[in-house]
Amino acid sequence: MSWRIVYIEEGEELRLYLDNLKVIKQEQEILIPLSDIHTIMVDNTKTIVTGRLLNKLTEYHILLIFCDEIHHPNVFALGLYSHYKVHGILMRQLSWTNELKGEMWRKIIKIKIDNQISILQYLHRDNEIINKMRTLSNNVDFGDESNREGHAAKLYFATLLGERFRRQREAVDAYNAALNYGYSILRACLARTLVAYGLHPAFGIGHRNQFNAFNLADDCMEVFRPIIDLWVSMTVSESEYLSRDMKQNLIRRLSAKIDVGGQRHTVLNAIDLFVQSFLNAMNNNDLNLLVYPSDGVAV
Repeated sequence: MSWRIVYIEEGEELRLYLDNLKVIKQEQEILIPLSDIHTIMVDNTKTIVTGRLLNKLTEYHILLIFCDEIHHPNVFALGLYSHYKVHGILMRQLSWTNELKGEMWRKIIKIKIDNQISILQYLHRDNEIINKMRTLSNNVDFGDESNREGHAAKLYFATLLGERFRRQREAVDAYNAALNYGYSILRACLARTLVAYGLHPAFGIGHRNQFNAFNLADDCMEVFRPIIDLWVSMTVSESEYLSRDMKQNLIRRLSAKIDVGGQRHTVLNAIDLFVQSFLNAMNNNDLNLLVYPSDGVAV
């Protein structure tokens, strides 16, 4: 299983050499076997990538992420039709019933809230808030129609990052900037894994925005968000600027270990196990087949 994350910081050239990634920087050349690579993060706007390499990355299911001028992940390069049974798997995906989707979404939201609770417990936060969130978790209904997720999020972030904190997609402060960056990495990895298993990331079960090409990735990443939340709460200061080192450390969260199915796995492996079990659970109409992180504490 691929495990390596390649971070390209300065303007370089990326080429294919046999079945290796060739990184050319000035007069230096580095070869990395493609079979080892999970993700390539290009954090500059000057790097040149050849077409031959792009096609080979698709064959190896390697995720290629390009950052914009402010160093935020902006473009994901994925091969949407790289699975050998893509038509059959897509037809199964389209046949999932609304009842099954609603029940799976209920389970995902409950797991997410439970993992948020585990973060607050790990940090020894207010037991009263933890008990309120536990009540919300126990009362998630079909499709989360009563929005227990939203109510839990308000309690959770206020307790985790302070009463003044407001969760926003814009990088209005260091907390939101770090959360958005980490979530973007998770989203890209989920999209990559979904595509590798033949699923189409646009067809979600809880997220169904017609303008969102990654609805299913957004669904699946919910249970992994607390991994980023914990790091941000323990590392980032409200007054800080999101530095390059912080961004690299957020990327390294993918190599942290987390409990999944009673065993310790890297976050990358956990994502693979989750997506594989998610597909089995949905295709067999058996939510008990889902294998997921039992908490959000990744170390």
